[in-house]
Amino acid sequence: MNHFIYYPGLEVRDDLWLKFALLYLDKLSFTSRTTEPLSLSQRVESLTQNTDLLGELPEPEQFNRYSQPLIQQLSSLLSPQFRRHKVFGNPELIARWQQADNHDYLWPSQPGLEPLQQFCIEKGFASIHPEGILLPKRLANLLSMRLAHEWSLESGHCLITDHDYLDRLLHLSESSYHNRTGFDSFHMDIHLKLPRDLAQIDFDDLLALRSHHGYRQGIRQLHQTLSELLKSLRRGYAHPEQLTAFYRSVDQLELFFGPETCEFTLTTILSTPLAAAPMIHILEQHQQQTRADDPRLRFHAIKKTHFNNRKRCQHFFTRLGPLRQQG
Repeated sequence: MNHFIYYPGLEVRDDLWLKFALLYLDKLSFTSRTTEPLSLSQRVESLTQNTDLLGELPEPEQFNRYSQPLIQQLSSLLSPQFRRHKVFGNPELIARWQQADNHDYLWPSQPGLEPLQQFCIEKGFASIHPEGILLPKRLANLLSMRLAHEWSLESGHCLITDHDYLDRLLHLSESSYHNRTGFDSFHMDIHLKLPRDLAQIDFDDLLALRSHHGYRQGIRQLHQTLSELLKSLRRGYAHPEQLTAFYRSVDQLELFFGPETCEFTLTTILSTPLAAAPMIHILEQHQQQTRADDPRLRFHAIKKTHFNNRKRCQHFFTRLGPLRQQG
């Protein structure tokens, strides 16, 4: 899990999220290279020139391939038999999306997405703009989410966002809850730390830290131990030794941040065909015995889930609220 795809688009909330990415992600890609506001776009361009953080966009033929399921999805929303979709809403919402007054978000032209954008124009979901198309922002977010999802399924990259409602909709698009049968699914919060004054730290200083050989090793070690832990959790038999290895990598990386730190949350959802409760109980016991004063994992309630397809992507969302309060 060294490579993450951010969605929706490239509209990260602020500089703070990009600083988090610099310090915790090995490689990050977007479904678009244009964003607002302009200052943030310039910051991303600077990161492209001065770091190895940002990955390449898919090739046009890949985007074309990813967009075909989206065109089919939008077509189904226009069917006379359409009543409701658990992610895209009801006919009343679809009708509002087709009103030109609600086309308020610019989705720039992008090689490979021409058929999707042309379809949106022809069906009234979007209006022509000199730089691309204008469409409702909620629809743009949902389409960007689905593009990122198709890319993730093909590439194996993880998804990440700072919009928790989109993460919930993504899970909903992959699955449905059931009272008695299916996979055991549960959210897991991963509590990590960043410098308390991160908002005030200059990007140049963070770039220097990221380029430090020991720090880069630390990022990769953290992702390796977390990846192994998540893999075992999905199989239903994670071991305390894997939790210990994860904690060791977290401690080593956070030494670079000094004593004044602030905690934030990285959340993911996990599913296993086996009973999850015994495994979680063992891990919680181990955590209580070894890290009672500084627990980093929190397991949420287990729900039974049916998945629409066997192949699923690993997706995360961030909560940086405590850091924003410090800023």
